[in-house]
Amino acid sequence: MKHFRKVFAVALLFTVFVCIGYSQESQTLKLLTLKKAQLHLEEMKGDFDRALKLKEEGLISEEDFARKRTAYLQAQVGYQEALITFMGSEARISVASAVKYQDKAGKKFVCVTLSYSSKELKELSKLNIDAKDIFPLDFLKEVKDVYVSLRSEGKIISDPYEKTIASLPLEEKRQVTFRLLKDVENLDVNVFYAGKDETTSVFLQKGLSANIVTVNSAQFSQEADLESQATFDLSLEKFSGEANIFKLQAVNLPRQITYEFVDPQTQARLSQIKFTEGVTSMQLSLRLYLPKNADEQVVLDKPLEFYCLALDNEQSSRLEELRASGSFVDPKKIESLKAGNVRLELIPRGVGRIEVQALNLYHEIKVGENVNMEVRIKNSGTRRLNNIRIHTDLPLNWQVEINPDLIPDLEQDKEEIVKIEFILPEDVSVGDYEPKVRTECIADNRRVESEDKIVRVHISAKTNVFGITVLVLLLIGLLVGIVVFGIKLTRR
Repeated sequence: MKHFRKVFAVALLFTVFVCIGYSQESQTLKLLTLKKAQLHLEEMKGDFDRALKLKEEGLISEEDFARKRTAYLQAQVGYQEALITFMGSEARISVASAVKYQDKAGKKFVCVTLSYSSKELKELSKLNIDAKDIFPLDFLKEVKDVYVSLRSEGKIISDPYEKTIASLPLEEKRQVTFRLLKDVENLDVNVFYAGKDETTSVFLQKGLSANIVTVNSAQFSQEADLESQATFDLSLEKFSGEANIFKLQAVNLPRQITYEFVDPQTQARLSQIKFTEGVTSMQLSLRLYLPKNADEQVVLDKPLEFYCLALDNEQSSRLEELRASGSFVDPKKIESLKAGNVRLELIPRGVGRIEVQALNLYHEIKVGENVNMEVRIKNSGTRRLNNIRIHTDLPLNWQVEINPDLIPDLEQDKEEIVKIEFILPEDVSVGDYEPKVRTECIADNRRVESEDKIVRVHISAKTNVFGITVLVLLLIGLLVGIVVFGIKLTRR
């Protein structure tokens, strides 16, 4: 079985080589046949021209002249047949290049260069074969109405959807430029001409853009709470340029906000990136860590604009010179660096947080008494609290009085004392009860969650003061009687 497979593989390779050799030999034979037909045509044309002169002088018969003319016409037909056989198919339009670039506004474009060539026509010119008088080939020297479009996964992704080249001469190139509606690394160039529809799949070359490395982010504007983090997804794409190593910087951020660049796959923290051979794009994450409190630079609800940059060594040195005079760099100066940059925006938001504190959550009372307690409401967040209300979950027939029952607003780190009185029914049973104290409030139109406080109340029965008094008097009388009786015994 193995021997049979080896024999089959050798036979297959031999067949392929024979077919290739036969194809090349066949084209050569066609060219030789065409040259032979041309020589025969020239010979028959010479005979016909001489016969024509002899006829004008009356030195040749009509029969001989007709034979010469027929032979010449047959030579023309044979030459045309050899020429058509040699030409085979029509000339072709090929994609010479497809270059992707980006303008200053961040829009991406693709410039496609098309070339029209014919190998057969080149061979004819080398052999000095001309057929203008007998079989003109002018229609092969120019293609008209060439329609070009860009596709990805079968869908057109270019603006405009299609462009037309009115005329494409032989051995010349034409360029058509499209704006990309979808950012891709490779696409299909579709060309329709002379009734043929051809598609060429290409990997886009990178052209010289305004920036060597372009930086983009779909999440360019975000909100983040104080004492939390915000993450911006970054897309970096390298265009033509000699540099492969770039430094990452975030400019115009307040000092209170720290940042780091992270590889989303490995979670490695990065300060520089390197585009290796064949790699032209990568994805990164920029993480910002917000401070606990707002200040003059980090103002609540006020957008902070900053820039993320990818710089080569020269651009990095120029940036350090710009930052030497101050931490803030003018956006116009950032643009003058000609480095990859993207403008980002962060809006700090405060965090609503409420604390409910009580000195004592356990109370022991008698039947008929009420529970009085104080609750301290504190704003421990970073945003003003509004409409703070105290609610209670009470056992059956219990009542409560809360003062105040509404706190209109409470600034950060401020406190408010709330007095709560639980009013028990007269027929309350002896035992343990657990009423709950709940708070609710709003911060920045968002509800703030809080922890419920459980108050434990132990109720015992009333003490019978009259019975205890009678019992005490009886005990005292008994003790007095014993003492008197003892004294009398000792006197006897």
